[in-house]
Amino acid sequence: MRYPIFQTAFSTATLVLALVAASKSNAQVGPNIDDLARELANPGAANATMNFKLEFRGYDGDLPGASVQDSTTLTFQPVLPFVLNNGNNLIFRPAFSYGWGTPRQDPSIGSFNGLNSWNDIPYDLLYSWQAGTWTVGAGIVGSVPVGSDASSDNWLLGPSFLAVKTLDWGVTGIFPFHNEKIGGSGADTSITSLQYFLFYGLGNGWQIGTGPTVSYDWKAPSGQEWTVPVQLALAKTTAIGEQIVKFNFSVEKNIVRPDPFAEEWTLTFNVSPVTKNPFQPTPRDPPVDAVTRAAVLAPIRTN
Repeated sequence: MRYPIFQTAFSTATLVLALVAASKSNAQVGPNIDDLARELANPGAANATMNFKLEFRGYDGDLPGASVQDSTTLTFQPVLPFVLNNGNNLIFRPAFSYGWGTPRQDPSIGSFNGLNSWNDIPYDLLYSWQAGTWTVGAGIVGSVPVGSDASSDNWLLGPSFLAVKTLDWGVTGIFPFHNEKIGGSGADTSITSLQYFLFYGLGNGWQIGTGPTVSYDWKAPSGQEWTVPVQLALAKTTAIGEQIVKFNFSVEKNIVRPDPFAEEWTLTFNVSPVTKNPFQPTPRDPPVDAVTRAAVLAPIRTN
């Protein structure tokens, strides 16, 4: 392996898959597990999850020492859907992450430093609704600076859009969004991104697919604007006892990236327990219509 940390990553992948296989004997998910797997692959569906994501990154570039850099990031991202009175969804997804060995070039010494610190907090707020077999949504994305050594020191904000098609064999869709600097002391930022995804159901909660994010940096030097990744992901939705959990493992490579320095490979392990949104207001009981009220009162009146 080119990056020693990736050896640990693959060992972790083997452990995760073993745990998934072991959980099969305790699974109590019923015949609709593939339907649930499709819903969990749809970012516009009203499923609350607590996502724990471990990422291993390797870097490359023209700068001295770029090709030997690597880092590890642990992210917690709750997905909090709110079902509105009209049946549509308002979904909030903040992400809190801590990085180990995050490389940053130090011009004073002409090499890289590895930072261990909290990262800025990205988020998105999406309003989504059903249109037949389509899930459509629109909202905002942004980022909150945390003031750490790895922080961009910028406040970011921009629009987003979602279109997801649910099919018998799986789901496919796009999620374009844009981040623009609206405040802060960091460098000017203007980045347009497009996440495209397709997941094919293999049965029994298994899925194979892809879901990388292409980005264009409007402030980058000419010829360095694009980052284009390809990705292969394997996911399993299952039950461990009474708890529904989604496991996801993906391998991603940036086939187009800025020449001086950029991520080259990313291995990701994601464990997502399915929960209830603790902040969802209890819906009010619907008004009782006259026919229902008469049917309830009839046996009372005859006694």
